[in-house]
Amino acid sequence: MPSHSLHGFHVIGVSHRTAPVTVREELVFTTAEAAAWLDQQRATGRCAAILSTCNRFEVYWTGSYDLEPWFHELARAGGIEPGTAVVRRDGVACVRHLYQVAAGLDSQIVGETEILGQVRRAHQAALEAGTSSRELDAMFSGAIAAGRRVRQETRLGKHPASVSSAAVEVALAAMPQHGSPTVIILGAGEVATGVLRALVERGVRRVIVVNRRQERAAALAEKWEVQSRPWTDLRLLLPIADLVFVTTGAKHPLVRAEDLAAATARRSSDLVMLDLAVPRNVEPAARALANVQLLDLDDLQRGYCPAAGHPSIAVAEAERIIEDEIERLEARLQARAAAPKLVQLHQLGEQLAREEADRALTGLHHLSDMERQIVRDMAQRLVRRVLYPVSRRFRDMLPADTEGARWTA
Repeated sequence: MPSHSLHGFHVIGVSHRTAPVTVREELVFTTAEAAAWLDQQRATGRCAAILSTCNRFEVYWTGSYDLEPWFHELARAGGIEPGTAVVRRDGVACVRHLYQVAAGLDSQIVGETEILGQVRRAHQAALEAGTSSRELDAMFSGAIAAGRRVRQETRLGKHPASVSSAAVEVALAAMPQHGSPTVIILGAGEVATGVLRALVERGVRRVIVVNRRQERAAALAEKWEVQSRPWTDLRLLLPIADLVFVTTGAKHPLVRAEDLAAATARRSSDLVMLDLAVPRNVEPAARALANVQLLDLDDLQRGYCPAAGHPSIAVAEAERIIEDEIERLEARLQARAAAPKLVQLHQLGEQLAREEADRALTGLHHLSDMERQIVRDMAQRLVRRVLYPVSRRFRDMLPADTEGARWTA
């Protein structure tokens, strides 16, 4: 059972489990916004990290200060009443939550692979900003280790899933049956890459990558041997598309309902669109268009039925790994807390050895300098022989990966 050594961890946030995309899109930080916020925390001496993805916006911190009032103010500024969507976890509940997130157990698609990289980048951002305390660093490192082990040691890793692959499965199932659909991918980042990979694996080759930065679209398209077009061609491409994936990261809609209405006016079949962006980058009013079937991440969560490749036994195995890694974290933190005390104990022992040797030598005037040194060395060796088993026993109680908590013995 984890002890009080884990009590100093805190997280507050919203996720797909507590809020629909209409709420989550009001709480999103861009990479630049997250970096600026972390800089503010460093300036005030606070230790924190931000995990902002399409399915969650969470702030982790350690220390005696409380970020909950700030988070509630941020939520209210976005029109969200904190009590309806915001969840806070402290201590071991915070640690376990992050470990489950990194392992893909708290994802829309159980076992999805993309979240581990997102946790790793959140950790790296905090390190680079100087807002990662030793405790926060240990927790995130442990979460990444747990996620890696789940993927290596359980069946969740043998049949990896992702939001991108699930989106492709749902979108293709929603389309009218025909031989070779024409697919447009808006965006050229990580999610776009995942979507493109899933399409190619399913034999879909008529794919066009469109991005506001043409060079990124061209590089992604060349890697997968598909087409790319400039953003200015989007109005020309929409009328010929059967399926559109929106993976862009804008703070406002990039695809307007009136443009879609014009592009689909003469269609004989629906244009299927899956908006994977948070905030949504397709104007929600497009749902009312007769020839457009617009889906978002909430629809994906409702419509995706995980395959039999995610049995409960694999989840149970993953939970055991998580508990094991939580114990490792606790031992690591205990070792760090105990290391200075062990150093002090050895220093005290050496001091007592010197004092007792000097006291004994005051009555032994006939001894030579060499003999006196032998007495001093014997006193030091006796103290070390008494204290060494104490240090050895403590070290043997620690996991193998706590070598960072060392002391001089």
